[in-house]
Amino acid sequence: MFPAILTVWITIACSTAAVASSDSGYSGGQVDPPAGSAEVQSLDATLPNGQVTLVNPFSLRIRDRNGTTHAGKISDFDDAGFSGSIGNIRWIDLDPADRFRVGREALQKSRRDDPAGLGWLLFMLQSTDSGDLSDRAERLLRAKAGPDADRIIGAAARRAQEVRDQVDAARLAAESARLKKGRPHLRSTSVAVWGVPDPIKQDALAEQLRIKGEAASEGLGLKGVRTASTVVLGLESLESLARDGVAFDRLTSEIAPRLGLLSGRNPFPGAMLVMEVVDHDTLRLMAGTIFDHEAPLDDDSILFPTDDGPFVIMAIPNKDRIAAISAGMSGGDPLEMLQSLERARIVARACLVQAHTRRSLPAWLVEGIAEYLASILIKDAPIDSIRRERALRSMRNERNGRPPGWILGLDGDDERFDLDGLARDVSFVVVTRLFETDPRTVPGLITDLKAGMTVDEAFRRWTGMSARAWFEDTADWFRFND
Repeated sequence: MFPAILTVWITIACSTAAVASSDSGYSGGQVDPPAGSAEVQSLDATLPNGQVTLVNPFSLRIRDRNGTTHAGKISDFDDAGFSGSIGNIRWIDLDPADRFRVGREALQKSRRDDPAGLGWLLFMLQSTDSGDLSDRAERLLRAKAGPDADRIIGAAARRAQEVRDQVDAARLAAESARLKKGRPHLRSTSVAVWGVPDPIKQDALAEQLRIKGEAASEGLGLKGVRTASTVVLGLESLESLARDGVAFDRLTSEIAPRLGLLSGRNPFPGAMLVMEVVDHDTLRLMAGTIFDHEAPLDDDSILFPTDDGPFVIMAIPNKDRIAAISAGMSGGDPLEMLQSLERARIVARACLVQAHTRRSLPAWLVEGIAEYLASILIKDAPIDSIRRERALRSMRNERNGRPPGWILGLDGDDERFDLDGLARDVSFVVVTRLFETDPRTVPGLITDLKAGMTVDEAFRRWTGMSARAWFEDTADWFRFND
């Protein structure tokens, strides 16, 4: 496979030239002045910036990188390639040695084999990743340009870097455009019932998930450890990974029964796989590579439901997040706190995905449950002290206050569900009230919503009022109660 830059360079290169002419298919219009003129001498490495017509067209027979042979005369060339009776051929479609050879001859036949022209040749080779041929062009340029060489080489390098930067931006945009969007644990389109976990099959499915995870992360050097209901992949020692696995298992045993799942049982078809990676760039890379999915920039983890069990990619929190939570803590290790909170959120989301059917739950309920359980299960968690104040302020503000019902129809991809988003704050206090009013209410809502009831139907069954009415009542409650 060719380097990615070669596959999209032509698009960027063409955009830097003039509008294409109907005859050549390349940038057209203006012909550069002859070598030796005052205008040429004022240029550094921009020749030929636009289409150049050869004074002496020449014949060429050449095979491109796809194995296609082209024959005919070359009469024009530019940043993107050359044209004539030979057709339109891009520089990136040729081997580096052919780029150098044809580019040099095109300069000579257009009377541009001067320092500025060789500066263009150097630019063209550098921007198409032509390796040693760029060094060869630089030596030719130094021999001809004398004291002006460094200036021209610098200009060529800057221009080539600009092209490469634009190529990278175009590549990232293209990749982003093809990737699926959103938080996948909120995006199930299936309403099928999950099979009852079979303890006899779970072991084999967990091992299958571990093998898939290790294969998907090949090249990162991750090792895998299996515990009761978790497979953890990471760079740490096996002992450290096993401790993480036990921490996930403990959270699963505490969270599952609170959500209406069987106590003391592994709730997953095989296991929950957690791939621990070093940073968010790696998280996004793995999400895109394994699942063709874009990872939300604000989240420390992403969860993909699979038939063998939830597949989670978890990144180490960045420095800004560590610094931010430190302000809300009275002591302890902020990094350890962030990781513990994220583990609790992950397990809550995984259990909600696995509960009863594959049907997705409302985003406010999922994220509110995740925050509530993290706040009560992680010792000294600062979630309540951080989120409650912001949520209550949004309801009590005399000018802009509003009931919390605005979160009911909010899409889970809304930025207000980001880690510091107001929708997450409000969801947290709303779900906290549901649990504190009657611990049976949330598991009941989960069961009914997963079975296909509307939010209003489920709320009427478990609270005696519609969802909107209950949220209005909650607004009244929080106007006078903390």
